[in-house]
Amino acid sequence: MPFAAAFANGFVFEKRTHFRGFIAGFGCRRDQNELKSWRPTAGRYAGPLARLRAGQARSAFYNARVLARSCERLLMKLVGIAIILASWTALAAELPRSVFDPKSYGARGDGVTNDGGAIQKAIDVCAQAGGGMVYLPPGNFLTGTIVLKSNVTLHLSPGATLWGSRRIEDYKPFHLIYAQDAENIAIEGDGTINGNGDAFWGREFRPIEKRPSPLIELVGCRNVHIRDVRIRNTPGWGIRPWNCDGVYIHGISMISDMDSPNTDGIDPDASRNVFISDSYIETGDDAICLKTDKRPEATTAQACENVTVANCVLISDDSAIKLGTASWGDFRDCTFANCVITGTRYGIAMYIKDGGLVEGIRFANITIDTSVAFENARTGRTRSRSEYPIFLDLERRGEGSALGRIRDVSFSDISIRGKGRVLVAGGPERPLENLSFHNILMRVTGFETVAKEHKPRGVGKIRAATPEADYGPVPAAFIFANIRGLDLRDMRVIWDTEAAPQDRHAIYAGRVEDLSISGFSGGPAGTKLAAIGLEKTKHVFITAAGPNPGTAVFVGVSGVPGEEIALTGNNLPTGVKPVQAGASYVHLP
Repeated sequence: MPFAAAFANGFVFEKRTHFRGFIAGFGCRRDQNELKSWRPTAGRYAGPLARLRAGQARSAFYNARVLARSCERLLMKLVGIAIILASWTALAAELPRSVFDPKSYGARGDGVTNDGGAIQKAIDVCAQAGGGMVYLPPGNFLTGTIVLKSNVTLHLSPGATLWGSRRIEDYKPFHLIYAQDAENIAIEGDGTINGNGDAFWGREFRPIEKRPSPLIELVGCRNVHIRDVRIRNTPGWGIRPWNCDGVYIHGISMISDMDSPNTDGIDPDASRNVFISDSYIETGDDAICLKTDKRPEATTAQACENVTVANCVLISDDSAIKLGTASWGDFRDCTFANCVITGTRYGIAMYIKDGGLVEGIRFANITIDTSVAFENARTGRTRSRSEYPIFLDLERRGEGSALGRIRDVSFSDISIRGKGRVLVAGGPERPLENLSFHNILMRVTGFETVAKEHKPRGVGKIRAATPEADYGPVPAAFIFANIRGLDLRDMRVIWDTEAAPQDRHAIYAGRVEDLSISGFSGGPAGTKLAAIGLEKTKHVFITAAGPNPGTAVFVGVSGVPGEEIALTGNNLPTGVKPVQAGASYVHLP
């Protein structure tokens, strides 16, 4: 029974044997459960009175029911009003307390007048009021540096464009949007930020000495939100959160000319709890690059940790996803998932040169296409450069640099297409540790000239690498070297090219200890090399492999004693030699 009706019934007709008051005076009695059981007890008019009183009781019962229903409807209305008031209260708490329009402070939005002073005034007044929103209406707002402050949201409405000044004198410091030690700040909206990057490049895209880079610089900030905005033509790096905690970048697009110099996309630097998602990034340098730079006065750097990148499309002239080269601090507990990488020379890269530790890094559900032809089509140039869909490297930057460490890194559910090679290598004095590659498909669409190739270095000036640490010339689709603990599971290599085949291993491992290969599928290219080449490798276990028909040698070895290899449960076609010395590329005679 509804609450209001139950309340009314209980109030009007309590369960008791006798009515009190007026009804009791007439000597009438009702049964506890039935209104119909009215009985006269005395008097001449007992019968008529009983009928009259029964009718009155029924009328009272009907009126009570009407009252109960009215109470119930009133109660429901009151509850509804309370819910609406609570919803409006919650919504009001989320809405900015104040909205400030830079036009009220003199901004014109004509694309000619420098509106920087007016925009900054609106930000300052907003911050002094306790926070709120600085709202850019449709228009073209030209400005130099603007400084974002705590509890301020910069909102770019549809049709609003924030143009960076073409004069370096208008930038103090050298950034378009700058914040330091601020909290609860946001850059949002469906408008555009245009850095006017071409004003800071010379001929052939050579950068001038000073330029506003990063375009958006956030130092020591907390709870930062950048969402939905379009960023175009950055003069240098796009967004750098440096030593920040709690950075949320969602739904943005960033496009710069692929020829433009050093135009990184998003560079989380020594920051924690960073979330990048649902974004499109096309740049002339690294699309997303994690760094651990140290401040000029510091001797160490903060770690870059708890970073997630998901659901992004990444296009780059260099690396789509990169860790390093600045690596004075550690990289920990970062995940990269559900991303599309295309038209990029390096799909995923790590350059650890300054002593940092890399651990707990995961790459999953990613497609990588490293076609240089894509870049040539975008830039109108003809370039022929080596491609590396996955590249991991550990070395010292200089003689006095500390040696870092890479361990506990996994790659899973990755599809690769291109003519390049995967190169994963540590050094003889510090092997990589505990790496895994699971469910990796590599479709090789061409052959690079690799005989005189050297590994990428990531920086212009660096000491020459020794052969023990440089496996750049190895002819293989997958190259693994100087690793302790390598698990390869469900690896598949497809040679998909009409060019004359060159001799290539599908997988090469040099100086790898504790190597497990399970579920390999594929074969070599050409006729001289085995499907899998092993050089100076220890503790090798291979199972559930199925080399292609026509493969002459399954495993070729150099400097690997027979007792170091265990083959079991493999499906070898007729005529395939399981193991043979001399069918492996020899990198270190």
